[in-house]
Amino acid sequence: MKKIKIGLCGFYGYGNYGDELFYWVFEQYLGDIAELEVVHENLYKPYFNTSVSERIKDFDCLLIGGGDIVQPWGIDERYFSKEYIEKPMYVCGVGVPIRMNSEALHKDWIVDKYRRLFQSENMKFVHARDKQSCEWIEKYLEPSVPVINKPDIVCALDFEPVEKQEKTLGIVTRARPVDKPDDYSELEKLAAYADGKGWRVKHIILGSDDVGRKDFINSSDFDPIRKDLVYTQSLSEMNKAIGSCTAFASMKFHGTVAATMQGVPSIVLIPTSKNRNFIRRIGCDDQLAKFDSDKLIDKFDNLPPEVDKEKLKSLRLEATSVMIKLREKLLSDFDVKVFDI
Repeated sequence: MKKIKIGLCGFYGYGNYGDELFYWVFEQYLGDIAELEVVHENLYKPYFNTSVSERIKDFDCLLIGGGDIVQPWGIDERYFSKEYIEKPMYVCGVGVPIRMNSEALHKDWIVDKYRRLFQSENMKFVHARDKQSCEWIEKYLEPSVPVINKPDIVCALDFEPVEKQEKTLGIVTRARPVDKPDDYSELEKLAAYADGKGWRVKHIILGSDDVGRKDFINSSDFDPIRKDLVYTQSLSEMNKAIGSCTAFASMKFHGTVAATMQGVPSIVLIPTSKNRNFIRRIGCDDQLAKFDSDKLIDKFDNLPPEVDKEKLKSLRLEATSVMIKLREKLLSDFDVKVFDI
């Protein structure tokens, strides 16, 4: 069987935990029918060694996926170059960052660029990870195909089984582009409280390469009396570090997603729209907080012992349905036949 040659457009290669998990999901569901290759050639500008048209000419299609990459105030050529319209495009897993003043941040000329791509006859598939993102894309971009509203595709990933460690609280911090360092004092109080109750505190760096280095440097700002630091370049080891916990608190969206999908209840430490939408989807609004909140200990005390199995099953089924639809669409569009031997 000749494989479909797919160009991946996203924030790949920088070591950002969630984006690298996207690659794993695409490999899991498409690896047997497709040859996957990241489109951008360099991590920093210029991203391409030649013209974008020249770079993409040998790909059968483009698979655009990643988190907050549909931004009404900016458009990145790694994700949505105007030349991508020359190839069949499949958008999967994207979100639109919705902020309090989002409307004021909109740039009409940016939205017009997105609209031209999404309304093209070459736009074949669009999936948004939550209702807000779906509604924004439908309202402002009016795509040529229906928008699928289903959970983040990492919910469809097969995580390796890992043995749980009793009374282990995993905590994820992150480097953020802020004017002054984040204040982790309330998070340190939570760690001290858990430690006093006999819990092990595991500080997990959820990133590798460039992103991981920045998060590692930032991690020294979180300095409780006692913690075990997990810093690895292995995505698999990050997943296992999360899955081995019995409770979790994360400043990273996909930390919460990965914890949830491994049955570990998680406190959300940054109440962004994507975090709010995910935690509300599973009916756990009371697990939403902020890293500098004085309610973290209360949140920790009220965490359930594990994630509800029916909620887990629903998340996985919905996310898996997206990947199956994407797979079937690709097979149909490129007339690929898969035979069981």
